[in-house]
Amino acid sequence: MNTAYRVWDGKQMHYWDDEGMDLIITAVGWRLYRHTDSSLHLIRIADSTQKNAALMWNTGLKDKNGKMIYDNDFILDHNTDTKFVVKYDNKQAGFYLDIGIGNGSGAFMAGDLEIIGDVYQNPELLEGAE
Repeated sequence: MNTAYRVWDGKQMHYWDDEGMDLIITAVGWRLYRHTDSSLHLIRIADSTQKNAALMWNTGLKDKNGKMIYDNDFILDHNTDTKFVVKYDNKQAGFYLDIGIGNGSGAFMAGDLEIIGDVYQNPELLEGAE
């Protein structure tokens, strides 16, 4: 089971392997906490009720540089020089590359793809994605 995640809190990205992170998922939403160094006190970082917060799961794949690919990453296909956004489809329970029509299609080799940013930290790339 893939448990690697990242959370955008509206200002910065937090990763599953950052020091002291705890992700709690319930039937009504999720919350990300950080443990403080000196106590068991938890500091809330973000939760699913926040407008600008987002929880993203890892696809289980790596790009050509060995970086883990997450939902909402911008991907460059070097074979076609085309930019895509990685999306998750709850109905089909899987990830796809959003090509701007339908639900995405085509076959891609992860080794030909490169992460060039994400929709939260690099919104300017949305204009260049199909």
